[in-house]
Amino acid sequence: MSEAKVSWQPSSKLEIRYTGNIHGDLETLPYTATVIKQQRAAHPDLLLFDTGSFSGPNAPGNIQGDPHVKVYNHLKYDAVVPGRAEAMDTNALKRMARAADFPFIATNWRGMGEGDFFVNQKVIKRENDTLVVLGMACDYTPKDTESVAPEAALDEALKDFDPADTVVIILSQLDGNQNLSLAKRGKFTKVIICGIPVPGVDQTMQVGNSLLVPAASGPKQLGSVSVDLSGAIKMPKK
Repeated sequence: MSEAKVSWQPSSKLEIRYTGNIHGDLETLPYTATVIKQQRAAHPDLLLFDTGSFSGPNAPGNIQGDPHVKVYNHLKYDAVVPGRAEAMDTNALKRMARAADFPFIATNWRGMGEGDFFVNQKVIKRENDTLVVLGMACDYTPKDTESVAPEAALDEALKDFDPADTVVIILSQLDGNQNLSLAKRGKFTKVIICGIPVPGVDQTMQVGNSLLVPAASGPKQLGSVSVDLSGAIKMPKK
């Protein structure tokens, strides 16, 4: 009789920080940068995101979003999802995305900009887990781009991943009902970070295997969520 080899997954925490709804504010960027640097000092491995609408309307035209992208590059953001402010000006979105050291993720968009100024997902490998970052962008899309159903986009993006060792992070510009639908869909462990305020979601709540995280409400707020990834017996794949 052969013995099955099993191993215990060690305790680990996933630290996530995020901004959102900055709406082109420039005056508070130094404050935001200082807070983020303090958080990085305490949690060197934290993931940093923006959940949309960071550019405009206070920095329109040829410089829309440019100062923010430069600061985000300096702060080593991991990804952003396009909000309405980014989707309204295709040329500005292209310019920002090409200048960024991080991806603009729009999992539910299809069109000419795919692989150019927006991507489908970002995969981050950790010692015991695979993190898949998705972005459910706003329904308002850039020129020559269309939005597909979020559920279909989710299924397509995750078809090659195993729920047993994959954590899905969704940066969402969707409404409350759409977020709940994604939270309940499938077997994946999901962290859904709202990009727009959702009534009734003012603190992190659990929905099935998912966490639904409230939106950051403006330029002076840094959202925070900690996810415990421990406590699973892992068996080797045959």
